Amino acid sequence: MAITTLLAALVAIQWGYSPIIVIAVNGFFIEEAPRIADEDRAEVIEIIEGITRVILHFGFMQYPTIAEGLSLASSQGKLPGIDLGDVTYYIGRETIIPSEDVPGMWVWRETLFAFLQRNAERSAAFFGVPAGQVVEFGTEIEI
Repeated sequence: MAITTLLAALVAIQWGYSPIIVIAVNGFFIEEAPRIADEDRAEVIEIIEGITRVILHFGFMQYPTIAEGLSLASSQGKLPGIDLGDVTYYIGRETIIPSEDVPGMWVWRETLFAFLQRNAERSAAFFGVPAGQVVEFGTEIEI
């Protein structure tokens, strides 16, 4: 979903030349240590000029906040020339649509799954992204 969101964002804002930071939170692969030291928390990789990938690492006892991780990377000099107050976060969101036409689960299970997904915490809120700096792109997925 990240690439689809990025492409939709670039088209929507008629992207010219401004730095792009692709953020990956190591949340699905939380480190086995309870805490990750501040100097090891942010890994910055320049993909090409103007596009940078930031991988944030968190221990299993830490709460993964993107704003804190980027602030830490910026204070360590890993993101030169980036003003975090001017950053716009583009986030993808999927909406599950239950359907009898698509084979798979029973419709009541699909409906329950869609309900749970709809009521889950938004990604921006979970990862501590400043609400005033978020643009959310969504897509509907029939199951």
